[in-house]
Amino acid sequence: MLPSGLRGHAPHQQSGFTLIELMVALVIGLIIILGAGQLFLMGFQTFRQTELLGNKQAALTFATETLIRDIRRASVDPVSGPEISFSDADGELRIEFSNNGDTGECSDGDMVVRVYRLSSDAVSASEGRSLDMGQKCGTDPTGSDFEPLVTGFADGGFGRDASETDESNGIWVITFALLKSRDDATDTDDFAFRAVNRNAAID
Repeated sequence: MLPSGLRGHAPHQQSGFTLIELMVALVIGLIIILGAGQLFLMGFQTFRQTELLGNKQAALTFATETLIRDIRRASVDPVSGPEISFSDADGELRIEFSNNGDTGECSDGDMVVRVYRLSSDAVSASEGRSLDMGQKCGTDPTGSDFEPLVTGFADGGFGRDASETDESNGIWVITFALLKSRDDATDTDDFAFRAVNRNAAID
């Protein structure tokens, strides 16, 4: 018998999670983590697509405005016509015009030779090639005279539509092929725009 001052105490039962409860909690946690990861991935992909679209818009806007301006004001030779030519072999657009504050290396009124071409290599896998521009007084630019203007061009993504271009009358149709996806360099958005030399149009 127990002493009268002591009463019998039943042992405490320890409680905790069962194996099934732990597995259910683990599955729920994994579902939450996967969902959050998917949302992050979707947000990251959306950001990349937005960035690519912004680069594409910048390339189109800046490059077209620059090229149209130069083609419009190109000088005109009395015999050969506008001083504009495109080399299909080199992928280069060559334009001559009178200096009007475009470069400090030439005096006002001197002849400026400006050449547009794509970079020889891609800037990066995601940015593609850049459209480069070089200029010099009275002679063709070379090497270090070229500087990048905009990126986002596909390989071979700068040219002219020969069937629509009328060189003798100063009508040029320039074509761009810009990267559509960062993951596939062969997937492009193709654009064409028309520019007319005003001196030839007046004549």
